[in-house]
This record gives sequence, C-alpha cells and structure tokens, in this order.
Amino acid sequence: MRSPRPARGDPFARIAPHYDALMASVPYARWADYVSQLAALSGHPVRPGGRLLDLATGTGSVAIEFAARGCVVTGLDISEAMLVEARRKAEARRLQVEFLCRDAGDFRLPADFDHVVCLYDSLNYILDPARLKRAFANAGAALRPGGLLIFDVNTVHALEAELFTQTSIEGAPVKYRWVSSYDRQTRISRIRMRFQIVSTGERFEVTHRQRAYSDEEFRSLVTEAGFTDLRSYEAYRLVPPTAATDRAFYVSRAGNPQGPTSP
Repeated sequence: MRSPRPARGDPFARIAPHYDALMASVPYARWADYVSQLAALSGHPVRPGGRLLDLATGTGSVAIEFAARGCVVTGLDISEAMLVEARRKAEARRLQVEFLCRDAGDFRLPADFDHVVCLYDSLNYILDPARLKRAFANAGAALRPGGLLIFDVNTVHALEAELFTQTSIEGAPVKYRWVSSYDRQTRISRIRMRFQIVSTGERFEVTHRQRAYSDEEFRSLVTEAGFTDLRSYEAYRLVPPTAATDRAFYVSRAGNPQGPTSP
C-alpha cells in the first residue's frame, strides 16, 4: 500500500480544521438515506453489520453516519489533515471507524466490502481517465461478488456552467469566494478559492481542479473496470439524469473486476 502523502500539495490541508463549519448546511443523514434507497432499489440493501467503504471520506461525516446505523465502516482519503478531523469526530461519538490515508487511484484492500460509496463529486478530482478507471477497478476489487459501487459526480453541465463560482452567505463562520474557470479543450475546471476564518481572521487561498466526464465516459470506464448493471440518477431523485442535471449518481454491481493495477 502507498504511504500517506504529506500535507504539502494537499488542497484540503488548510481548510481541514474548518471544513465541517464550512459544510454545516450539508444534510449528511439525508445523503445516507438516499444512498441506502439506491442500494435497496438495486437489490442489495445497506444493513447493520454490513461492511461499507467510504472513498474520499474527507472529515468522515458520511462514514460516521453509516457507522451510527450499525455498519462496519472504513473511510479512505488522500488528505491526512482531513482524516485527523474524521478520527476526532468518530472518537467523540464513540464510534469505531477505520480511517486510512490512501489515494483512490492507487489502493488495495481485501474483497470484504458489501458497498463502496464515493460522494460529493470526489471522483471529478481525478483528472486522468486512466487513473479514474484504476480507482473503479480498485473499488471493484474491494467488493464482495455482487457488491455495489455508488458514487456521485459533477456533470459536464455543472462545470461548463461555472457552478463552482460561489460566495458565502452573510454570517457564515467561514467566509469564502470561489471563482471557477472551465477550459473546454482540457475539460478541466480550475477553481480559485479564497477563505477567511471569521473567528481568527486568518485568510488563505487554494486552487482546486476538477475534470468533466461525460455520461458515456463514466459508463465506459466503470464497465471496463468489471462492473455490471450500471444505473444513473439525477441527484436525490429516482429519475434518469438530463442535459440540465448538475449532479448525477451512479450505481453499479461488482462483476469480475480487473483488480488494482499499478500506476
């Protein structure tokens, strides 16, 4: 397995201690409800005692939510700074969650999991399609036969429409201004993020990058990684995505995945 990467170059390192304040309005319990609904519709429900892997777990909010529902959960993220917060939160709630610092495009875990989830457009951060395919293959290799991969993405429309250009609301504990710039040739959105921590006055800036993948690309990469029975949905609904959908969910079943591959 890869060694954890240092904080240098980690675009989440500076915001990690304040990330949960920044995302205070995100309804993580409803996300878990929706993921559970999609899993049940696919005939493989999330059950207490089931093993769940949360890829790109961040500060562990979704992982902790499923642990509170009785699942045996492992959370994986490339940012050690985010995992520090995740471990602290799980300990505070006296929940057992294993958190590992790993790159989604380069990890190996035993085929012990019933479900692998990857949320909040985390896979858009993988800019290389070949590496994204490896991430899918790694997820498939971690699933038991018939297990489910459930993930969400920012659509091409979302990045083309510059939906990352945002400003914080009045009274927010973390003020921010994000400005995105989408390159139609590379299909990469560059998001310049400026933050101010209100309680301390600290200011800093980071740059994030996401790649727009078409529905056809996702379907091809997931299928090539060995998954079957691929379904897609407009986020938080049970209808197919449209050209105007800004976030889509995908659900697919582990078949005969290729397994982890070397970079």
